[in-house]
This record gives sequence, C-alpha cells and structure tokens, in this order.
Amino acid sequence: MPSILITGANRGLGFEFARQYAAEGWRTLATARDTDGADSLRKLAATSSNLSIHELDLADEDSIEDLADQLDDEPIDILLHNAGVYPREGQNMGEIDYDGWREALETNLFRTMQLTEALLGNVAASKRKQIAAISSSMASLRRVQEGSVAQAGTSYQYRTSKAALNMAFSILAKELEPQGISVVLIDPGWVKTDMGGPRAQLTPEQSIEGIRKVLAGEPMEISGKFLGFDGAARPW
Repeated sequence: MPSILITGANRGLGFEFARQYAAEGWRTLATARDTDGADSLRKLAATSSNLSIHELDLADEDSIEDLADQLDDEPIDILLHNAGVYPREGQNMGEIDYDGWREALETNLFRTMQLTEALLGNVAASKRKQIAAISSSMASLRRVQEGSVAQAGTSYQYRTSKAALNMAFSILAKELEPQGISVVLIDPGWVKTDMGGPRAQLTPEQSIEGIRKVLAGEPMEISGKFLGFDGAARPW
C-alpha cells in the first residue's frame, strides 16, 4: 500500500487531499495543528481505516521533531507540503506588517524545509520517493510583470514566501536527483477555499483530482518543475 503524508489536512485543499487519497486506498497520514478540533478529519478517519491523524504545528520546531520521531523509519511515498499561512493584514506600503511577513517566511519556507529534512529518510525508504509542495501562481515573477498585482493584490508576505520556497525546492530537486528523489512544485489554481473565496474558479475536488493525476506520473520526469493542477508548466 503506497503512503502519503499531507500537512494541513484538517480543512480546504489538505482535507480534500486526505479524502481522495484515502478513498483510493493509500496509507494516508493526515496532519493537523489541533487534532482535537479537526472534526471533519476525525469523522473521515472514523470511516477510513487506512487514514491516521497526526499532530503537527508547522510553526513549532519541536512539533516537527516530534512527528519525525513518531514516524521513525516508516516509508513515505509522497511527502505533500500543503500547510501554510496567508497573511491578510499590512499589505501596502506605509502599513507593512513585518511580523506577519516573518511568520510567512518561517512557516511557508523555513519550517517546510525543516520538515522535509526531518522526513527525508522516510521518503528515501519508499518506492515513489516524491516530495511535493503546494505553491502558487502568485509567486511567479513573470505573472507580477504581467499584471497579477492589479488582479490579486500586493500580498507581499505570501508572494515572497512562496517565491522563496520555489527557489529552495528547485535547488533541492537538483541536490536530491542523484538519490532518485523527486521534488515538484504545484499550483492548485484559484480554488473555492477560505483563501480563494467563493468567487474562485475551481472546487477543491476539481483541483485535487487534477493534482493527483500530475503526481501519478513518473516522479523523476516532473522533478524540478513548477506545474499547475492541469499539468501545464507555470511561469517562474
């Protein structure tokens, strides 16, 4: 049975990832910052014997280490980084929220890399050997030049943290290539979630179905790429 670890699986895209992979028979390791409050996830686990819930506060270094200790050497075919923060306050010059910016970088970049490092042995021990991270077209430098700021707002904290993650994972793909470990970045599209809002173009079901098709291909063929839920390359 293949296995996948999904961060931030208590709601939104993360929950839909957990639901779909569990339904397909994958050993699904779903993480949540507050497992007691993850009602939907707990209900899903109650009807899915192949889904387990694990506590993970991505902003807490000790929580990352605890999860790694708990999983020990358990193989993880896909390590899926979905958890992240999207600061909404202080997005314009003259009112920049630097504390929020630090939080975005800490969570979306540093802790994501730390979790990858902590679970790298688990991924290496698996059959697929794949690491994937949810990024965003908002992190694209070309999209900024083409007018995405006017369309989607400044979002300094989120855009820069995801752009930094894109660079880090691009480097990571090259570093891990000799070990046969795939590293890929995914843009889920504009999805009807708390972040995307009700006017978004895609439902979570549509976005995740597309992403699963992308990840189902040969892992090393997509390693180092920035792809959309539709499988098309996204501009850097």
